[in-house]
Amino acid sequence: MRITYPRNQFLSQLFPAIDITNDEQLIHAFRKYLTLGEYSPKVELTDSEVVIEVPSDLLLGNSNKYNRATDLCNKGKFAEAKPILVSLIEEFPLMSEYHRTLAQVYEEEGDHEQAIDILIEALRCDPKNHWALILMGNIYSRYKNDTDTAMTFFDQVIHADPTNYIALNNIGGALLQTGKIDLGEKYLLKAYQIKPNYPNITYALGIVAEMKGDNQKAFDYSFQTLKCSESGNNPVYQNALRTALEAAKKISDSNSGKEELIDFIQELEEKTGKEIRMEEDETIPTVAKVEIAENHKRDYHLIKYKKSSAVDHLILHELIHILFYHEARQINENKLFTSKNGKLAEFKKEYTKEINGLIKKGYSGETISKLFEQLFHGILQQVFNAPIDLFIEDLIFHRFPTLRPQQFLSLYKMGIEAYEAVSNPKAVDLIPSEIVSQSKVYNVLGAKHTDDLMGTRLEEKYKVSFKEKELVNSFWEEFLEYRQDRQAGEEYELVQHWGEDLGLASMFELVEETVTPKKSAASINPEDLISSIENDPGSLADYSAQEEKEMNAFKAAHSNKDLNLAVSYHMLNALEYFNDLSKVKVKEIAFEIALLAQTGIDPKKQGYRLNKIPNKKFSGYNLLAYYYVSWAIAVPEMLSELQMPFEKEYELAKSIFNLGK
Repeated sequence: MRITYPRNQFLSQLFPAIDITNDEQLIHAFRKYLTLGEYSPKVELTDSEVVIEVPSDLLLGNSNKYNRATDLCNKGKFAEAKPILVSLIEEFPLMSEYHRTLAQVYEEEGDHEQAIDILIEALRCDPKNHWALILMGNIYSRYKNDTDTAMTFFDQVIHADPTNYIALNNIGGALLQTGKIDLGEKYLLKAYQIKPNYPNITYALGIVAEMKGDNQKAFDYSFQTLKCSESGNNPVYQNALRTALEAAKKISDSNSGKEELIDFIQELEEKTGKEIRMEEDETIPTVAKVEIAENHKRDYHLIKYKKSSAVDHLILHELIHILFYHEARQINENKLFTSKNGKLAEFKKEYTKEINGLIKKGYSGETISKLFEQLFHGILQQVFNAPIDLFIEDLIFHRFPTLRPQQFLSLYKMGIEAYEAVSNPKAVDLIPSEIVSQSKVYNVLGAKHTDDLMGTRLEEKYKVSFKEKELVNSFWEEFLEYRQDRQAGEEYELVQHWGEDLGLASMFELVEETVTPKKSAASINPEDLISSIENDPGSLADYSAQEEKEMNAFKAAHSNKDLNLAVSYHMLNALEYFNDLSKVKVKEIAFEIALLAQTGIDPKKQGYRLNKIPNKKFSGYNLLAYYYVSWAIAVPEMLSELQMPFEKEYELAKSIFNLGK
């Protein structure tokens, strides 16, 4: 076996007592050191190298004995490993790794001088032993603060094996630990050029960027580390996740990427022909929501949002909803998602056993009723949003790279919250297992998608049954089929298919936008019905003369208000009626009207009756006013579910009512 030594400063470190420019001294030194029994090395010299031949049988060693020693070292039993290594070196003195391992034992014990002496022996046997070179460099840089000598050994690693990215990474890491940031980065970048998808390298570069205050680079390198890590359980992944989250938070707080968001808003306004407005609203039930212009009879789209980290991503997500809606509408493929008539009542009836169990545990009927209403609307929200959100986040990821830190921060936070929602023992104890399972399938699918885009390991957190796993995999495969070439409106096919596969199809309908759907509590849009009141005075002909007189007087008194005064008038009547009732009674009326609304309320129709308000007939207009006011009083947290944008009309009615008290 030919062994080649560079004739440079490195060789002087191995043979400090000789002049490496003196051929006779070099030949004498190598023969003295490497002569073993009858073997005496042949030494060949050039101006730049020393080459010797070593018989292969001298480098065989004893692998069993050496493995036993390294196993003891891995367990921290250095005192037991040391005599084994010493005996191996006595038997096989030219085995470089035996020397290097013994040197590492001394280094672990803190005897750095002894470690250096033994490492010199290791490198005399094999000058390309990169582990010995790195260990020697580490000792000089870390414990002796001698960077020049350390670099002599580190540079030899590159000289011996320029493509050894692991060695280069280790050198860079060692230099970082001694505070040599720029020098460490130099070696890390060399390693990165060789192996850009090695997580240890990208993680270390992320740490360098973090040290230098470059949040974008810190995020990019940490993000890359997550993407190329094989497991979420190792320290490199966990630390890279921490760095990515911290860097993403700083980037988000700096409003980076705002220009790209503004450009897209302008593009979308031109495409849809409608203004897009933003409104901060801490009362909305989610972190952000969109109100489509057409659905709310406005000439602008409205996005409401709460203050939060990564709010730009949340706004962008709602903007993509507008884009998808517009694209589907352009080709008459838009669908309206509604809950089927009477399904809330059926939903509660289906879980009678579970409801009775909660009653036995001491929960009040009102608490249980509210819980199951939230579950009903919550699972329907997942049915509709889960498939569409996958396509939305795909588009954001690929089209808006400057907002990727915000997207990462937002999706990871939502992923953790989704996991906790179906894993919290208290929640699982309250919620029927079937609903937990259905929700979990959607949540795992979302986690799988976030992992796919971001390199996170959210899916690993879930414990799923065989059936749940089959459903997740089936849904994922179907999503992949649509993913690359999704056509406008195709997302509704997944809404339907996945809802059917989870046994939820009986709860909802997807109908063509051009078809007038049966109105329900989940989809009714009463402003469509009421907006004609002021434009159709003739409809008042069905009222009594006294009612007409009162309404005209009311409108005249408040003519300066930019409101739908007819709506406020009817709401004032409702407030006067509810004033003498308890909140419980008002709530009963609210739910009865909601049930009636599922079959539709015609504003021009007369003769509506309510069991909870006997001996009174309602016009459609009156009933819709009672509908809004009863929910505003008894169930204010659910008022937005009605999608009736009459906040100002209600405020006017309240102010007049309060003045009259």
